[in-house]
Amino acid sequence: MAAAYAALVSLTHTLDQILNPPPHHQFINFDRDRINCLREKADFLIDYFLENNSNTGGDHKEIEDLETRIRVAAEGAEYILEDNVMNQILAAGSEVDRSVETSTSNNLLSEGVQTAIQELHSIEEELVRMKKDHVQHKNSTSTQASSSSSSSSSSSRPLLPIGENTMVGFDGHVNEIMGALSTDESNLRIISIVGMGGIGKTTLATHVYNKPFIVQHFHVCAWFTVSQEYTEKEILLGLLRQINNTNRDEQKTGDDDDDDDDDDDDNDGDDDQLGNKLHKTLFGRKYLIVMDDMWDIKAWEMINRFLPDNNNGSRILVTTRLLRLAMDIGSCSPYQLNLLDEEQSWDLLSQKIYAEKRCPVELEEIGRSIAKKCRGLPLALAVIGGVLAKSKTENWKYVEEDVTSAVRNQGDEFCMKILSLSYNHLPIYLKPCFLYFAAFPEDFDIQVSRLIRLWVAEGFIRKCGHKSLEEIGEEYLKNLIERNLTLVDKLELTGEVKTCHIHDLLSDLCRIEAQKVNFIFTGKLYNHLYMLPNTKTRPTRLSINGGKWKGMKRTPYRPPTRSFLSFSSRDSTDYTARRFPLLRVLDVVEKYPKDEILQLINSRYVSCTGSISMSSSILSRLWSLQTLVVDKELILPSEIWQVPQLRHVEGNSIILPDPPPPDDVHKIILLENLQTLSTVEDFKCTEAVIKRIPNVKTLGIVCGTIGSNCLRNIGLLHKLEVLTLLCCPCGGETVFPNSLKDLRLHGCKIPWEEMSVIGSLPNLQVLVLFKNAAIGQKWIPIEGEFARLKYLWIHQCELEIWEADNTHFPCLEILRLGHLNLKEIPSEFAEILPLQKIRVDYNRNNDLILASANEISEQRENLGYDGIQVLNRTFGVLRILVKRGINLAVGGDGRIGDPYVVITIGNQRVETHVVANNVNPEWDDDLTIWNPNQSHLISLCLTGTS
Repeated sequence: MAAAYAALVSLTHTLDQILNPPPHHQFINFDRDRINCLREKADFLIDYFLENNSNTGGDHKEIEDLETRIRVAAEGAEYILEDNVMNQILAAGSEVDRSVETSTSNNLLSEGVQTAIQELHSIEEELVRMKKDHVQHKNSTSTQASSSSSSSSSSSRPLLPIGENTMVGFDGHVNEIMGALSTDESNLRIISIVGMGGIGKTTLATHVYNKPFIVQHFHVCAWFTVSQEYTEKEILLGLLRQINNTNRDEQKTGDDDDDDDDDDDDNDGDDDQLGNKLHKTLFGRKYLIVMDDMWDIKAWEMINRFLPDNNNGSRILVTTRLLRLAMDIGSCSPYQLNLLDEEQSWDLLSQKIYAEKRCPVELEEIGRSIAKKCRGLPLALAVIGGVLAKSKTENWKYVEEDVTSAVRNQGDEFCMKILSLSYNHLPIYLKPCFLYFAAFPEDFDIQVSRLIRLWVAEGFIRKCGHKSLEEIGEEYLKNLIERNLTLVDKLELTGEVKTCHIHDLLSDLCRIEAQKVNFIFTGKLYNHLYMLPNTKTRPTRLSINGGKWKGMKRTPYRPPTRSFLSFSSRDSTDYTARRFPLLRVLDVVEKYPKDEILQLINSRYVSCTGSISMSSSILSRLWSLQTLVVDKELILPSEIWQVPQLRHVEGNSIILPDPPPPDDVHKIILLENLQTLSTVEDFKCTEAVIKRIPNVKTLGIVCGTIGSNCLRNIGLLHKLEVLTLLCCPCGGETVFPNSLKDLRLHGCKIPWEEMSVIGSLPNLQVLVLFKNAAIGQKWIPIEGEFARLKYLWIHQCELEIWEADNTHFPCLEILRLGHLNLKEIPSEFAEILPLQKIRVDYNRNNDLILASANEISEQRENLGYDGIQVLNRTFGVLRILVKRGINLAVGGDGRIGDPYVVITIGNQRVETHVVANNVNPEWDDDLTIWNPNQSHLISLCLTGTS
């Protein structure tokens, strides 16, 4: 139901926009009663999905048909609404009489909205009927199902022989888990193993469970595989049966008839009776229970009340894919399994292929390549190892070409079925967000900010309380990470996730599931796009990674394409607007025809390379624009201050006029949704401007001519978290908001003795002082300031003496110093325990700073802590004393002017002072230049002023 849910939520966003249009689009006219009725129908279905999720009832085909009906109805209604909005906007801005077209459009709108209302109402009745039938069927068969399941042995896991599963890369975990199971702590403890599907949680647990030491350590051992479908009775019976079997093996008494009678006794009674029996069986005994493959806390809550704490070292071992679940029930931090590295991957693969034998030398290179392409997932390595073991060696190259397909197609798609359990278990609101990963190429590092903005523009995220859509999106991503469906690549210096990706097999799963419901098309233009039928079920999102439009038809596709993403700079996006007139998301990595943007009236998200100069007429048409990103200059009209739906505006250099003075102060439009504005040239930090962007979180500004009191107004941005400020020296008071986490200053010339204005910020974690951001020779911080600072970079500032200790930067993790006259880092930094890394770049006294950094690391080690990683980016330092010139020409007519000497190396440049009107000048200048690379040439030349 992912595609249907996404279509419904997106429809509600469009309906809300229609009911509350931007100020310049108040002329948009609809039958509000019908719009509200359609909104109520959509809300009912959304709430129904959220409450019932996978418990809708009905057979598989019936559910698929219902999902298609919902998606087609919701998308169809949205197409008609936005098409009508487009016609109204075009009519309002046209001198040509469009009354006939408008009348026709209105008639189609009325019919279309009414049809959508009737269809959603019909679906609503069908869902209610299916749920009622499902409940009745469930009640009538519950007794039979319980009896059947209780006699099944599939939920109890037989013990596996030691050595049957190959263990690679988990030796440390084995020892740690065995230690946790056998520790002297007497109270009942729950130990959890967590990781993505196929990473080896069950294999690890089995390996530990079957260790002779563990078997002898506990009086009773029992294993139950919970999985996604279970009942309390199934769990209790499974555990009782395992315990009874263990007792029989120990006693070696009784006949088969007695055993059958015991099983019959177990099947009798309700859940509480069975639970009490389990409690009585375990009471006073030292037991180990493994709960394998747990998916929600309900399973734990069902049996936890029947597990006695005998105060004798009993243990529960849980395996799960869900980090949050593991943290909620565990007595200690979960044992989180990570993907194998390349060497471990090759070890596991070669063991799966050759067992105890050694891989032939001639096959090792291709074998390692295949292992690398499994991306460290043990399940994939095990499956591919089975394939290669049965294959002729000359066929290995075909496996190497497409490892993912080889894994997917092996053993009745066994591997994909295991991974799909994670997708099936997702809440309905997370499924569209997960499927959207299919839009990105494999091995693509996805910027989190970009991903969440796309989710918002696609309409996947439903408003909830006072949180912004982006904040909800961040929670969604965190949820996917905790479910081990998304992998973290890089973290921001403040700790937030910066980039992420998904495993190749999960990426493949995304594409498979997305294709099933026509959620998105991915591929190359010339491969498949022309074959897509113009039907109601055709995907409305296109993600292209290669190909050309040339030779393909230019007429619009039906149903209209709403999203176009391109990841290849060689693609051609010609005629996009003509093909996709109702496009909402445009994300391309090339220069986009700027006149095309004018036609994308319903666009919510536009990201492209190059520059854009947006006129008032263009902006007045873009009634839904939320995100606008370019990598060069972005010139905006003053009307941008009257676009309240804007959320993110980014450009390398943004020309932003002052907001026009309002006719009425009560009609000032606040850009309350705007969260990102960067980087604005000659930004006016007036109170009037600042108050119009009250919720901005990321701000990048260049202040060329700044007034004496303007910087104080930045303190009015109480939600600002990231600020990049390039400005001339300013007098007057400087105030930063307490919400700041990341501050980057350039050229501000704040005296070191006035750094308290920054040091007192309670949430500051990142501080970059670049090129005279601070001035003065000496810095003595005040105790208690910079209390949460994690990252400090000082570059090209006047700093020679730094007196500080561990009380000034108690949380500092990374220190970076570049192009300074500083001679040493305070030795007391050895006592800053979080400090992990010191990096020095091209400092005048680089050797001295480097020596002090290494001394700090040694002091740390002497104190019994880990040393500090010291990085030196300088290959060498060149110091040149320029004395004088002899018989130099001075004057015009092509001859050299007032002379000075320039020395360059790489992109660095230093020069002497200019000596005016002297053919034998004396400089006596001491120049220092840093050489980051031994291959760089040093250039020295004499030049003159003109």
